[in-house]
Amino acid sequence: MSLTSFSFFVFLFIILVLYYAVKPAKKYVLLVASIYFYISISQNNTLKLCILIFYIAVITYTGALLIEHTDGKVKDIILILSIVSMVIVLFIFKYAYNLLEVFKNLSGLQADFSWLKFAGIIGMSYYILCAIGYIIDVYWGVYEAEKNIVNVALFIFYFPQLISGPITRYPDMYKQFNACPPLEYSNITNGLRRMAWGYLKKLVISERFGIIVSSVYGNYGNYSMVGIAGATLCYAVQLYTDFSGCMDIIGGTSVLFGITLPENFKAPFFSETIQEFWQRWHITLGLWFKDYLMYPLQKSLFLQSVGKLAKDKLGKKRGKKIPFYLAMLILWILIGIWHGGTGYYFIASGILPCIMLMGSSFIQSLSARSIKLLKINTNCTSWHIFRRARTLLLICICWLFVCSGSTHNAFNIIRHMVFVPWKYTTFVSSFNTFGLNVMDMFLMVLGVVFLYYSDLCVFKGTTIFKKMDGQNFGFRVAAIYLEIILILLYGMVGSSSFIYFQF
Repeated sequence: MSLTSFSFFVFLFIILVLYYAVKPAKKYVLLVASIYFYISISQNNTLKLCILIFYIAVITYTGALLIEHTDGKVKDIILILSIVSMVIVLFIFKYAYNLLEVFKNLSGLQADFSWLKFAGIIGMSYYILCAIGYIIDVYWGVYEAEKNIVNVALFIFYFPQLISGPITRYPDMYKQFNACPPLEYSNITNGLRRMAWGYLKKLVISERFGIIVSSVYGNYGNYSMVGIAGATLCYAVQLYTDFSGCMDIIGGTSVLFGITLPENFKAPFFSETIQEFWQRWHITLGLWFKDYLMYPLQKSLFLQSVGKLAKDKLGKKRGKKIPFYLAMLILWILIGIWHGGTGYYFIASGILPCIMLMGSSFIQSLSARSIKLLKINTNCTSWHIFRRARTLLLICICWLFVCSGSTHNAFNIIRHMVFVPWKYTTFVSSFNTFGLNVMDMFLMVLGVVFLYYSDLCVFKGTTIFKKMDGQNFGFRVAAIYLEIILILLYGMVGSSSFIYFQF
C-alpha cells in the first residue's frame, strides 16, 4: 500500500467510518489503523516491525515515567539511557552501513560492512525524533509524563505523520487525540481538497520534472553547464512539489479525522537569505534540532567555558560568536547525518548549508557597506527578486550533490560544467529526448504557475484554499473538477515513491 494506491483510499474510507462510528474508542481505532498502515507500507517483515513498535513505545513510555519520579543524577542517567536506547536502533538500521562506508572510502580501509546493510525501515528518523522530544520535555518539566501508553504510542505512530513527518510535539497532538471531534462537513471537504492539491503536485508536476533530472544527471556528459543548471532547477521544483505534496496529502488525511498537523513549509522559494530558507523549509525538523540540540548546546557548561576563553583571547565581540558557531556546526553535522549519512547527503544537507550560513554572517557587514556605497535601493521589487534568485542558486549548489548520487560524481559534474559551459541544442529537441511532449511541457508550465500563486498566498499570510473560498460557487466547482481531471488523466501514478520516504 502506498499513498497513491487505490488500496490506500479503501483503507482510509474504512478507518473513517470506524473512527466516527465508535466514538468512545477513536484513539484505539487510530492506533490499530496506524500499526496496520505501517506494516502494509513497509517492505520489512511484520514481526520485526511489531517488535520495533513495541520497543520504541515501551522505552518512551517507561523512560518518561521514570524520569518524572526520580531526581538528580539518576534522572540524568535515565534520560541518557532512554535516548541512547532509541538512537542505537536508529543508527544500526539506518546509518551504520552508510557512515562506515564513508569512513572506509576516506581512510582507504579494506573491510566489508555489507552485513550491516538492512532493508530500510520507513519513517524511523521521524518518529524517533518525536519520541526523544517527548522524553526531553518531560525531563525539562514542560508537562507531566503520560500515564496511558496508548496515548504515547498513538502520538509516536499516528499514521498520517508516520512515514515522513511532520515532527510533532506531544501537547498539541494529545489534545486533539482526546478531543473526540464530531463528523463535520468542513473537515471532509477541506481534507479532500488539500489531498487533491497534494496529488496534483506529486503526480502531475513533480514526476515530470523528475524525468528531466534523472535524464540529465544520468548522462551528464551529454549536457553543458547550462543544461545541468537547468536540470538542477528542475530538481528544486521536483523536490519541493514531491515533499510539500506529500505533506498536503497527509495533512489533508489528518484533517479528515479532525486533527491538524503542523505545517512543514512556508513559501521557501520566497526566501531572501539562506537562513530564511531553512526557516521556511522542513520547518518542524529545523525547530526540533534548534529546541532540543542547538539551544541546550549553547547553554552547556562546555560551550560557556569555550565562550569565556574565546572572549579573553579574541575580544568580547568576536569571542561571543564562537559558542554559537560551534553549536551551529554540530547542529548541521547531525542534520547531514539525519539525511542519510552518505557523503553526498552529508555535504548537501550538513556541511554546505553550515558554511553558507557562517559565510553570510561574516560578510553581512561588508554587504551593508557595499549597499550604502553603491546607493542600492533595497525597497524595490528588483532587489527582492535578486536576493531570492541568489538564495535559490546557493540552495541548488547544495542539491547538485544530491542529484549526483555520490560525492565523486558531484565533483566530476562540477568539473564537466567548467569545461563545457555551453552546447547549442534547440529547446524542443532537448525536450523530446526526455520522452516528454508538448502537453507535458504545458502541464509543467501550468504547474509552476499554480505553485507560484499558491506560495504567494502563503507568503502574504493566507492560503490558496482561503482564496478559493472567496470565489463564486461555480468557479470553485470548476477549479476542483479541473484539478481532478488533471490528476486522473495526466497523473503519473506509480512512477516513483516520495523522495523523503528514504529518510
